[in-house]
Amino acid sequence: MGRPTPPALWTGREGPNPVGHRTRRSTVPSSELELDLVPIPPGTAQTGTLSTQVEALAERFGVHPSWFDGELPGARIELPAYDIGRTPVTNEQWAIFVADGGGRAPDWWQGPTPPEDLADHPVTHVNLHDAQAFATWAGVRLPSAAEWERAARADAHRVFPWGDEMEPSHAHYGADGTAPVGSLPAGASPFGVLDLSGNVAEWTADQPDPATAIVKGGSWVTTVPANLRVAAVGQSGWALNRTDYIGFRVARSR
Repeated sequence: MGRPTPPALWTGREGPNPVGHRTRRSTVPSSELELDLVPIPPGTAQTGTLSTQVEALAERFGVHPSWFDGELPGARIELPAYDIGRTPVTNEQWAIFVADGGGRAPDWWQGPTPPEDLADHPVTHVNLHDAQAFATWAGVRLPSAAEWERAARADAHRVFPWGDEMEPSHAHYGADGTAPVGSLPAGASPFGVLDLSGNVAEWTADQPDPATAIVKGGSWVTTVPANLRVAAVGQSGWALNRTDYIGFRVARSR
């Protein structure tokens, strides 16, 4: 029987607006950062794509088999228990970090706080090192790619967090910008983790080399459903760059 998942309370000591142009400011009520962390039990992370799956996946999604090269070979990785953010970090949460002197406000905010109607959207225009700095400040860390995939798949080799069939209403993609985090609960993983497909792609702790990092999850700019699969890998060669479609969520070791 699973234990309840209360929010964890952590007390803290560039480009165009991706979704709109309103400029009413939100307010940061206090210096206390609240992160809703979901407990993930120890178990096996089913990562990547199996070579035996490639032909069927290519036909199913109408793409060339080489589309899946970065996901091969699939692997089984044993992981200890950990916690992971239920949703990506929001603009409101990032503003608390900024107010505490820990980081910079994205240029499109035009001030130290985000537009009021975007406070609950995932923060973007943050690079890998920005995300790592937030996590360190908050007493957490970034998830590994394997932890991210386990949070999405649980103990099955499912294609999407919610199952094996693409459900357009379960993911925020092919859109004009980001959406409020957690606004598509039908897209939850078996553990109740949200926004793992679409909305924003997410930095992970995995770096093949200092200039690159693995991003997971697809984003609002994605138009090809194959990129929304749990196994899909986006290797960013611009770990120092800030874009309007990459954000992050946090994790915590037990």
